[in-house]
Order: sequence, then C-alpha cells, then structure tokens
Amino acid sequence: MKDLKILVLGDIAIDFNMQTSTYPPEGGAAHASQADMRLGGSGCLTALTLSGLGLPTALAGNLGSDMFAEFIMQKIRSGGLDSSLVRRLPDEQSGFFLIAATPSGKHTTFGNRGANAQPLPLEDITARLSEFKHLHISGYILIDEEQFQVTRRILLRAKQLGLTTSLDPGVCYAPEAQEKVRSLLQYIDVFLPNRDETARLGGPGELNDQLAVLLELGCGAVIVKLGKEGCRYYDRHQWLDQAADPIPQEEIKDITGAGDSFNGGFLSGILAGETPAKALRMGNRAARRIITSPHGILDLIPT
Repeated sequence: MKDLKILVLGDIAIDFNMQTSTYPPEGGAAHASQADMRLGGSGCLTALTLSGLGLPTALAGNLGSDMFAEFIMQKIRSGGLDSSLVRRLPDEQSGFFLIAATPSGKHTTFGNRGANAQPLPLEDITARLSEFKHLHISGYILIDEEQFQVTRRILLRAKQLGLTTSLDPGVCYAPEAQEKVRSLLQYIDVFLPNRDETARLGGPGELNDQLAVLLELGCGAVIVKLGKEGCRYYDRHQWLDQAADPIPQEEIKDITGAGDSFNGGFLSGILAGETPAKALRMGNRAARRIITSPHGILDLIPT
C-alpha cells in the first residue's frame, strides 16, 4: 500500500458555506444561522481523503496569487499531499464558492473557478506520470476545450504507461460536456457519477439500463452515488447495492463534498485489492465523516 502513489487532477477552492432557513428573493436578504469557510474543490477533497486513508497521493491543480492560496497550500501540505504539481498563477484569484443550504437540503451555489479555469501544465505532468500507479480525474477540469484537450492527453499517456484510471464527471449539463465525458470512458477503469449524471450520460431507461450504456462506452466499472439511498456498483460480471450509513439528522452538518470524499474512500479500498462490496462501504464511511464534520475536510487534517 505504501508504494502505491496516486495522482489527482482537479479543482482546488475555498467554499464559504451558509445555513439559512429561507432563501431570499433577488435583491433581498436572509440571515445565516451558521457560516463556515471550508476547503473545497472536487480534486482537492478526493486527494485529501485518499491521503488521510494512508495512500501516498499527489494533487495537480491551480491556485491564484491571493491570501486564500497561502491558506490552501498550508492545509494540503498538512494533509500529507505531494503539492509539487500545484501551481500558483500570478494575476489570478483562487477558486471561491458561496454555498447556501436550506433545511430542505437544497444547495444554491455562486462562485468563480478562478485559476482552476486555466489548463494544467501538460509537459510537467506527463514527465512525472511514470511515478504513479493510478490517475484520478475530477471532471470539472473538462469544462473548457483547452482544459479538456490537455486532460485527454494526460489520460492517454497514463494508459500507455499502464496506470489504472478513474473519473468523476463533475459537470454534465451541456450536451458538449456530456460528449466529452463519453469520449473518455474507453480509457477509464472506474467511473464515479452521481444519479443525475448517470441519467444524463446513460440516456432514458431504468438505472441498470443506463449503467449498461456506460459500460458499452468502454469503462471497466461504474459506481453510481445515490445520496441517502447509498450507492450501486455495476460491471460486466455483477451489480450490487450498498445502503448509505444511517446518520441522525442532528449529526448532519453539511453534505457538500460528500461525493468527492466517497470517491477517495472507494478508491482506497479498490486500489488496495478489496472487494467492490467492501470498497463501497469504505466510500460510505468517508462520505459520512465529511457530512458529520463541522468544518468538513479541515476537521480531518492534522494541525
């Protein structure tokens, strides 16, 4: 396990989370019963989860040149990540998102990806791919066409070198984004969409019909995250369900980042040679830790 090294490509951000009883109309105001600054970004959260579970992990991503970048770098290093492929870009701001949560469980998000919108350094990353055994991609870095092309070239080189791969699609709302994700599935061993992404990418039909479509596009296995309903594993030989860990309502702090942490927990199990059933349970436990932590992943980083 100690020799296994994982590279995660993805966004790094600050999330400012607010709990509010009502969502105001445009031009209105609402009181936040709780407000908290958290470390966010899909790639960052998955990488920190992997590192926290004992897997040597490197993160490749972009930060700005603002005060948030200093805070983020300190935290990801404290979390044990190799940050040598994290760049600080001059004249850019770090990613920042304002997330308002209401009692119904709905999350409304305003934000700017900032430096995350810039392509990753292709040559720097491909020159180091031979150091790694597994590549995980957070799909938010597929949004822009130049980002997509850079990420695709990194993925192709990783497969040539024999790395296993995983992908969380992250963003699938525009038809062109869906096509980008579909085009990459032939190079992906573990695909990690949520229920909505599965429906968008897999087309009409029941859940297993949609999962079968995704397998036909070439990926090795699909793990669909179903929120309170748990998760489902599907490959060419089997499918199985795993219920979510029960969490009393009073213990739920915030669900932001639960899917990203699930990714880390599941991958930590499957890469260690555990059965899919056990890996699903490990994913659920990782998600539960985030959901019940007052400050999210920051509570799980050594100080």
